[in-house]
Amino acid sequence: MKRKFGALSVAAPTPAQVETSLVRRGFLNDRGLPLVLEFDSDVDVPSWVSRNRSELRDDLHRHGALLLRSTTPPSFQDVVRAFSADPVDYRGGTAIRSRVSADTYTASEYPEQLVIRQHSEFCYSNDWPMLLFFYCDVPPASGGQTPLVDNRVLLQAMPEQILQQFAERGLLYIRGYGYNRTWQRSYETESRAEVEEICAREGRRVEWLDDDQLRTSERRAATATHPVTGEPVWFNYAHGFHISRMDDEIRDALSTSPEDSDSQLWPNNVLWGDDAGEIDANVISTVNDLIVEHTVWFDWQLGDVLVVDNMLCGHGRQPFRGPRRILLKMAESYAGAAGK
Repeated sequence: MKRKFGALSVAAPTPAQVETSLVRRGFLNDRGLPLVLEFDSDVDVPSWVSRNRSELRDDLHRHGALLLRSTTPPSFQDVVRAFSADPVDYRGGTAIRSRVSADTYTASEYPEQLVIRQHSEFCYSNDWPMLLFFYCDVPPASGGQTPLVDNRVLLQAMPEQILQQFAERGLLYIRGYGYNRTWQRSYETESRAEVEEICAREGRRVEWLDDDQLRTSERRAATATHPVTGEPVWFNYAHGFHISRMDDEIRDALSTSPEDSDSQLWPNNVLWGDDAGEIDANVISTVNDLIVEHTVWFDWQLGDVLVVDNMLCGHGRQPFRGPRRILLKMAESYAGAAGK
């Protein structure tokens, strides 16, 4: 069952951390996700993050996500730079988003009435960002939370038979580019050759279809091991890609005309990676139900910075009403962290 955050409970500081009355640590739920750091207005948040970066990384590995909340909204760019100096790019991702600056994106432009299921960015690729930074530039009038789920907990919660199947067989992700996520927008280029070069580098098979349509496929593992903590994690997006996720609500939200086909509106799918074909929809439903059961969320406040370890913690988005602007930066590739 999803849990909405309640009153802030106190978390004991680690011995390596020196706390002051101007920075309070705690949790907003009994899952310990995320760890919340509340700053008084007298605190220069980026400078504090820079001074305490090592301890904050330990906190991030322990809890999976950190919520930095200040009475005075800090500079998003300065906070991110204080935490990491290694930004990464998003070209080729599945989300519908726009580039705001050199390394800043809108979090998602998927229709506001739809749920974005829990996922880890680029878990369907051979490399991914280790760190995600979200910033609340405009809080939603209602809804619009960014739910979180601990991927370590998910791995432990999966029924043994499902876990064994996923771990041994792997997954084949099939991606099409429809709706307003065209291949030109996803890869930020009009060049087929450039798309092919990016896909080859990422181990992604390219297929050009009629009418300038692109379809890609890639075989990936369904679980992974964190390169720093050594912990195994549930690390796939089968429950989001699978064709069974297409329903009437999504169809109505994405359709622009009665002639739109389901394959245009939902061009993705996921199969077993050992060429055994379709994954049973009941298996996908079981996985999705477990993810929902272990998901928590919080209400955004202006200036909130959410730091997520992309392997340890999945995230999503709830439907919302009114204006909402959440910005995203990404940093530190898995390949670099794993020494690949």
